[in-house]
Amino acid sequence: MDEDLIERLAAAIAAGAQWPKMPAGLSLDQAYAMQKRVVAAVSGGAVAGLKAGMTAAAGQQAFGLTHPLIGSLYERGRLAPGVVFAGGAGVSLECEIGLVVDADGAPKTAGPVVEVPRLAFADDEDRDGVNLTAGNIAADRFIVGAQRPLRDSYGDVAITLTRDGEQVCAAPASDALGGPQAALAWMLGEARARGLAVRDGMLLITGACGGIHPAVPGNYVADYGDFGRIEFTVT
Repeated sequence: MDEDLIERLAAAIAAGAQWPKMPAGLSLDQAYAMQKRVVAAVSGGAVAGLKAGMTAAAGQQAFGLTHPLIGSLYERGRLAPGVVFAGGAGVSLECEIGLVVDADGAPKTAGPVVEVPRLAFADDEDRDGVNLTAGNIAADRFIVGAQRPLRDSYGDVAITLTRDGEQVCAAPASDALGGPQAALAWMLGEARARGLAVRDGMLLITGACGGIHPAVPGNYVADYGDFGRIEFTVT
């Protein structure tokens, strides 16, 4: 494994800089092995939880995939509602549902989350699912809304994201892998398969509902109805 590449990729992610050129011909298993080393270097051991990525068929196709991916959340990336942060090249917004789990992966609470990933490939030739996996699926920051008691079903949760009062997207909570319960089951199975630890109190975010959107400057409201809302500003 290329230790220099791992160090440079981790440093770029931590600094919000462009990623180094990725090698050709990485396998998915090699990419996941690299991801673990990158996450350890960026997080310093402070991992907040796990994230599902590439949960939509269109995104999978664009990155040459036929399945979702799993990655880790950096504790350093946790933000609170009301936050103001800068956009920039490669910075995006995703409305998600986050579940706080126990050590066995059983959900304890759930709440709205807006993920703020950042993708910074050196060139378009690197833009594929394997390299995305190695870079921890572009994990960067995430805004965590109020957690609430579990529901039996999230089928009635409709999510709307607006910027300066104009709608950016609208989608049901079932948009990502069929809903939070099904997504959680997939994530726990994939975490076991990839050797990713699940610990008590971890946050698992279950995939984008309504797609991935560039973080254009403005005042945003992610409205989940009676499930909650998150307001934030991009400069």
